[in-house]
Amino acid sequence: MTPDYLTASKRPGRRPFSARYLVAASEALGRDLSVLHGEATAPLPRPKNRVLRCLPPVLATLVAADLAVGGTLVTDGQPGLLRALAALTAWAQAPALVLALYRPVAAWWLSLAASLPYAIGGALMSGALEIDGPWPWTAPGMMGHLILTLTVACRLKPRVYFAQWAITMLVGAMLTVLLSPVAEINGLLPWGLLSAFGLAVIAAVRGRLEGRRELRKQEALTEFERSRRALLEERTRIARELHDVVAHHMSVVAVQAEAAPYRVAEPPQELSDSFTSIRENALAALTELRHILGMLRSEEDVPDNRYTPQPTLEDIDELVANIRSAGLRIEWSVTGTPRPVPQRVELSAFRIVQEALSNALRHSPGCRVELEISHGRSTVGIRVANSPAATEVKRQASTGHGVLGMRERASSLGGSVQIGPREDGWYEVMASLPTDTRD
Repeated sequence: MTPDYLTASKRPGRRPFSARYLVAASEALGRDLSVLHGEATAPLPRPKNRVLRCLPPVLATLVAADLAVGGTLVTDGQPGLLRALAALTAWAQAPALVLALYRPVAAWWLSLAASLPYAIGGALMSGALEIDGPWPWTAPGMMGHLILTLTVACRLKPRVYFAQWAITMLVGAMLTVLLSPVAEINGLLPWGLLSAFGLAVIAAVRGRLEGRRELRKQEALTEFERSRRALLEERTRIARELHDVVAHHMSVVAVQAEAAPYRVAEPPQELSDSFTSIRENALAALTELRHILGMLRSEEDVPDNRYTPQPTLEDIDELVANIRSAGLRIEWSVTGTPRPVPQRVELSAFRIVQEALSNALRHSPGCRVELEISHGRSTVGIRVANSPAATEVKRQASTGHGVLGMRERASSLGGSVQIGPREDGWYEVMASLPTDTRD
C-alpha cells in the first residue's frame, strides 16, 4: 500500500504547493489593491507644529489645481470634443492627488480611470485628425499620474506599487494595440521609464530607512537585554553572598542550639524549650532563605568581578574556630609557602572552605573534619573531608545551591572542584584554584 504522504499530492481537488502559493500571493495582492481593503503601510507623519501639519494637503491642492487648469488649456486648437475629454480627465484626476494623502489605493484607481476618457476618445477621433500632443495622457495628465504614482509608492508595500506600475503599462499597451491611435507622441514609454526610475529610487531609499529602523530596534533590544543581564548578574551575586554568609551562620546557630542542652547536666525544661525554639526558628529562617535564593538565582549565572568582598585566606582561622564551637572536631593544616594571590582567588578559596564546613556541620553533626590548604607555585589547593555523622540524623532537604556555588567559583577562575564520597565512607571536597589569574 502506498503511504499517504506519497499520495497526498495526487488526491483530486488538492492543488500542488506551487499553485497554492501562487493563489495565496494573488489573493493577498488583490486585497492590497482593493479600494476597500488596501491600506497604507507608512502613515503620514504628524508634526507638532500646526502649520507643518497643514502643509502637505495645501501643497497637494495647489499642485492638483495647477494640473487641472493646465490639462484644460493644453488642448487649445483641438476639436471641441477632444478638449472636453481632456478637461474631464484633468478635473477628475486632480482630486486624486489630494486623496492620495489619505487613501492611496483609491486615489491611484481614480487617476487611472480618469485617463481613460481622453485615451479612448482621442484614439477614436485620431482617424480623422492626428492628436496634437502625447497620448494616452495629455502632458499635464501624464505628469499628474507620475506624481501620484510616486506619492502612493511612498506609502504602500513594494509589491503593491510595482503591481500598479505593471497594470498601468498593461492598460496602456492594450489601448495602443487595440485602438492604434494616430498621435504625435505615445507617452506610455516615457512615463514607464520615468516612473520605473522613480520607483526604484523610492524602493532603495525606503529599504535603507527600514534597515536603519530595524537597526535601531535591534540596538534598543540589545540594550534591554544588556540591562536585563546586568540585573540577573546582580541578583545572582546577591544570592551567592546570601547563601555563603547567612546560611553558614544560621546553620551554626541551629547546630549550637541543638547541642547546647546536652552540655549541661539536667538542664531546666525552660532552657531546653528555649534552645529548641531557637533551633526551629533558625531552620525556618534557612528554609525561607533557600526560597528567596531560588527566586533570585537565574538560569544563566555569570560571575561578577566588579566587587571585592572582605573574607580572605587569613580569615579561615576565625571560620574554623566558629565551626569548632558548634561541636565539630577539625584538624587543619597548611602546606607549602603562602604567597600573595589575587583577591578573588582568596575570596573563592574562603567561600569554598566555608561551604564545605557548613555542609559537614549540617549533614554530619559531630563528625571529624580534615582541612588542608596547600600553596603551590601556581595554584591553591583545598581539601575538606568529613567522616560520617557520629549519630543518626534526619536528612535535611537541600537545593544544591552550595555545591553549585563552589563549582561556579572554581570555574570562574579556570580551576576545578571534585565533590563526592570516598570508599571509606568519608565525604570529600577537593578544589584547585589557579593563582596566575589577573584581577
